[in-house]
Amino acid sequence: MYGGGGGGGHYDGGSGGAGNANALFGGGGFMPSQSTVVPENSGLSKGRSAQTLLPLTVKQTMDAAQTSGDRSNFAINGVEVSTIRLVGRMLGKVERVTDVVFTLDDGTGKIDVNRWENEASDAKEMADANNENYVIVIGGLKGFQGKRHVVAYAVRRVTNFNEITCHFLHCIQVHMELTGLKIYSSAATYGGVAHAPSQPNPVTQVIISHAGGSG
Repeated sequence: MYGGGGGGGHYDGGSGGAGNANALFGGGGFMPSQSTVVPENSGLSKGRSAQTLLPLTVKQTMDAAQTSGDRSNFAINGVEVSTIRLVGRMLGKVERVTDVVFTLDDGTGKIDVNRWENEASDAKEMADANNENYVIVIGGLKGFQGKRHVVAYAVRRVTNFNEITCHFLHCIQVHMELTGLKIYSSAATYGGVAHAPSQPNPVTQVIISHAGGSG
């Protein structure tokens, strides 16, 4: 895991999901887990399955491909996912009798989030986050009548803003890993002379792509 203050991370053996979402908040941030092998005929990545917790941007959730006729399963970069991690600003928070709904804006797009308050701890958690606060959302990506939304398992207000930077860097890292991209330095040195690389830096391309995602 990586701490909220930044630094490198590594993959661990957790499976994510509602059962341990709060525990994963303990370190201030986390990396997605490795998961069981996907069947060969699934057409999806063998490295991770739908139990994997993936850090994503809102744009990535909107671009996710549907993998089943019931429109409830999604795949991103060939990996079937259900449990995701998003970071962004809370907007339009509405408290209802049994749940709280709000819109999450991360700069690449906006998505509706629903957090059911089944216990007193759930209500306390949501009371700590208000409009314009940056929050971390752990939840399931769902689709209904052509519109995507997140059913949150846990929501936490960001108190260390390094977590925002770490999240987006993590999104880039995982995207590059899943798509097989390699990191190239901005300049290669030969004989003490710096030369520009012969092809674009994929990190820059990903950043530009995500930054322009909201149109």
